[in-house]
Amino acid sequence: MIAFEKWHGAGNDFVIVDDRGENGGLGRLDLGGFARQVCDRHFGVGADGLLIAVAGDGVAVAMRMFNPDGSEAEMCGNGLRCFARWLWGRGEIGLGFTRIGTGAGILGVTVADGGAISVDMGYPILHWSDIPVRTDFQGTTGWVTLRLPGWDASTLEATAVSMGNPHAVVFVQDVSKVPLEEIGPQLEGHQVFPRRANIEFCEVVSKTKLRVRVWERGAGVTLACGTGACAVMVAARLHGLVSETAVLELPGGNLEATWAGSASDAAHPVHLTGPTEKTFTGEWSPLLARR
Repeated sequence: MIAFEKWHGAGNDFVIVDDRGENGGLGRLDLGGFARQVCDRHFGVGADGLLIAVAGDGVAVAMRMFNPDGSEAEMCGNGLRCFARWLWGRGEIGLGFTRIGTGAGILGVTVADGGAISVDMGYPILHWSDIPVRTDFQGTTGWVTLRLPGWDASTLEATAVSMGNPHAVVFVQDVSKVPLEEIGPQLEGHQVFPRRANIEFCEVVSKTKLRVRVWERGAGVTLACGTGACAVMVAARLHGLVSETAVLELPGGNLEATWAGSASDAAHPVHLTGPTEKTFTGEWSPLLARR
């Protein structure tokens, strides 16, 4: 049997599996297929992603993440916070700062008294070729121009940001009126994004509060997204819309993001803080995993 734990951060939920040492053995499985089965909310455990603990390169432990569609993601901010809290609960890391490997590189996490987790998400990537974004879609404002057939606002201006994975942030007057289920998949797979993209719609409530809805690449509508929250914070700062620290209201709960950067000086790390909670533990049959 494959032991797992189920965690969530602001409603963004994950199945965590250990694939190290005597706990290992996932290598014989199709991990993409395993993720599709486990993340299925009707016939599996149900999750926004599968997190797998593996031996690190230059660090004690690393995290691999798979989306519900079976694709492997570079990383996930809420996933990393849940992963760090899982490690802390097992006694593998202590209070204070530690480093964890991800597909986006080695990132720092800080565990505070009581288990609150803050993640140093690293520097945002803004050069279009590195996000990546096709440069022939650049609008006159320097934003990405996205044209969608069949929607009232058929042309959208998005801000492209990578937090180790690609994001497109669209600012709107009212996020509740965005037909996310309809246009989310169109934007995710838009030809401007060679590797697809995570999509965030943001309503600026004040200089310290942003209201956000998310369409995650490979997952669809989710209650929260850590890298998405960071991308929104960066985009809002680039356009002078928020202070250095802001609360982001997502359907699953609030996250706090801090970024001291600006359009003229982007070389600052983004920090993300928010709640984590274990919901349950369980076991998954390898026979089911092979199906």
